[in-house]
Amino acid sequence: MLNPAWVPTPLVDPADRPPVPIVPVRPVGSRRTLKAGTTFAALALTFMAWKALGRFDPERYARRVRRALERLGGLWVKAGQLLSLRIDILPVEWCRELARLQTQALGFSEEAARRIVELELGTPIDVVFDRWEPAPLAAASIGQVHRARLRAEQRWVAVKVQKPGSGALFERDLALIRRAVGILKFFRLFPHLNWDAGLHELRQIMKEELHFGYEAAMLRRMRRTLRAHGVYAPKVFSRYSTPRVLVMEFLPVVFMADYIRMAREDPDRLRAWQAANGVNPRRVARRLVYSLERQMLEDNLFHGDMHPGNIGLLRDSRVALIDFGAANFTDREYLQRFAAFTRAIAMQAHGKAADMALLLCARLPSIDTTVVRERLIHALRGWSSRTLVPELPYVVRSLNALTLDVMRVLLKSRCTMEWAWLRLHRAIATLDASLLALDPAIDYRALTAKYFERADRRRLQSASRVGGVRRALSAARAPDVQARARDYAMFQAQLIRRQAQTFRGVGRKAVGVAAAILSVAMAAVVAQAGAALVLGLRSWAGAWTTGWKTGQLAALLDRVPPLGLETCVAILIVDVWIWHALRRLRRELMRRDRGLAQSTAAG
Repeated sequence: MLNPAWVPTPLVDPADRPPVPIVPVRPVGSRRTLKAGTTFAALALTFMAWKALGRFDPERYARRVRRALERLGGLWVKAGQLLSLRIDILPVEWCRELARLQTQALGFSEEAARRIVELELGTPIDVVFDRWEPAPLAAASIGQVHRARLRAEQRWVAVKVQKPGSGALFERDLALIRRAVGILKFFRLFPHLNWDAGLHELRQIMKEELHFGYEAAMLRRMRRTLRAHGVYAPKVFSRYSTPRVLVMEFLPVVFMADYIRMAREDPDRLRAWQAANGVNPRRVARRLVYSLERQMLEDNLFHGDMHPGNIGLLRDSRVALIDFGAANFTDREYLQRFAAFTRAIAMQAHGKAADMALLLCARLPSIDTTVVRERLIHALRGWSSRTLVPELPYVVRSLNALTLDVMRVLLKSRCTMEWAWLRLHRAIATLDASLLALDPAIDYRALTAKYFERADRRRLQSASRVGGVRRALSAARAPDVQARARDYAMFQAQLIRRQAQTFRGVGRKAVGVAAAILSVAMAAVVAQAGAALVLGLRSWAGAWTTGWKTGQLAALLDRVPPLGLETCVAILIVDVWIWHALRRLRRELMRRDRGLAQSTAAG
C-alpha cells in the first residue's frame, strides 16, 4: 500500500471540481443507427459545401469530426482514438484533434451502480463496503469510478463500475463501423489505411474494455515492474474484482492535469506547493522519461496513455500512475528493431537510425530506398541539431516532433507504419504535455543516451548475479560491441528480406503486365481465327452468303480476296496452336505470381 509519508498536500480543493453529470441509461436500439447515419451524413454535406464554397479548413473540419464522435460516444470514440495513431497517413490536423477525443463525462445513477456491484459480488453492497460515496469521481464511455472503503480491510478504494448496456452498445457500434468499412472497401476509398487490420485492433480494444480482468492483470504485472523504476501503481483487490467491477487502491495524489492548470492560473501557489512537498519538476520529468523508456525497451510492458490525467505526483518528486486499460506490449523481434532505432538516435548514428526506420515500416513500396534513406538522415540530423538549442520551443525538440518528421518522409515515399510503432509513438506523445509543463528545456536525446548507459549497467549487474565475476567482466568489456554486432546482424538479415520483398514486388508488377499482354494477344488470335473462318465461308458458300451481304459489310467483304478452304483450315489450326501456347504461358505466369505473393507475405 502507498506509504502515508508520500501523500502530498492538496493542490486543488476537490469541492472546486464540477460534479459528474448524471443521465439516464437508454436501451440500445435502432435510434443508434439513425443517429450515426444522420451524424455522418451531416459531416459529408458540410465537407462538400465547404469545398464548393472554397471555405474548407482542415483544422476546423477535424474539430467538427471530433465533436461528432464525442456526441456519438461508445465505440466511436475508441475508433477515432485509433485513427489518431495513423500519423503516417492522415493529416496532422486530423491526428491532433482525434488524439484529443475524450468521452463526455456523463455518469449514470448511483442506484444502477449499486445494482451492478451487488449483482457482480453476489452480496449487498453494505456487506463489502462500510463507506460508499454516491457521487462518482469520474466517468467515461465504459463506466464510472466511485470512492468507497472496504469493511474488512478498512482501506479506501476506487471502484470502477461498468456502465449498464455497454456490451450491447459496443456490439451495435462495431456492427455499424464494420458496415461503414465495407462501403469504403467497396468503393476502394483510402485502401492504404488497411481497414481489416484497423477492425481487428478495434475488436481487441472492445474485448479488453468490456472485461475488467484484462486491466486488472496488466495492473498487477506493472505494479511489480514499476516498483524498480521508483513509480507507484495502485494495488488491485482481486477478491472483490469481477469482469464488470474493478476495485483498486485509492491514491490521494495530485494529478498532473491539476499541476498544469495551476501553473497557468496561479504559479505562486504552485511554487509554494512544490516547496512544501519537495517536488522538483526537472527530477519528475526525468523520472517519467526514464520509466517510460524502461517500460518499452526492457520490461516490454508499457502504459500506453500517459496523459496528465493518468499521472499522479507524490512527495519528494515521486510519481504514481493510474488507469492501465491501455497498457500494452510489443512483439519481441519488432521491439529489438525499435530499441536499435532509439539507441541510434541517442548516439547520433543517423545512418543506422534511418536504416532501422525503414525496417520499422509495415511494408516498403517498389522504390529506391537509398533516396528515402538520405531524406531520413537529413530529418534526423535536423532534429538532433534542434535538441542542442534549449531556447527553441519544446514542440520542435520533442521525440514526438522527431517521429512526425520521420513519418512525413516515409509517407512521401508511400511507406506505411506498423500498428506496433504507432502504439509506441502514442505512449511517447501523450507524455509531452507533462514534460512541457515540468521542464520545457528538457533534452530528450541526452536523456535517452543516459537511459541506455543505465540499461547497460543494469545488464552488467544482472550478468554478475547470474554468471559470476568472470561473466560480469566479459560483459563489462564489451556490452556495446555485443549490442552493435547483434543490431548489425539483425539489420543485415532484415534488410535483405525487405529488399527481396521490394524486388518481388517489382517482379509481380512485371508478371502482371506480361499476363495482360498475353491476354490481349489471345484475344487477337481469336479475332483472327474468326475473320479467317468468315472469309473461308465466303469462298465455300458464296451463294449462301449473298442474302445477308448488304451495305457496308458487303463492300468490306468485296475488298478482301476470298480464302481457299485448305488455307482457311491451315490458318485455323495455326491459330488454335498459338492460342493454346499463349494460354499455357499465361497460366505459368499466373502460377509464378501466386508464388511471389505467398513469398512476399511470408517475408
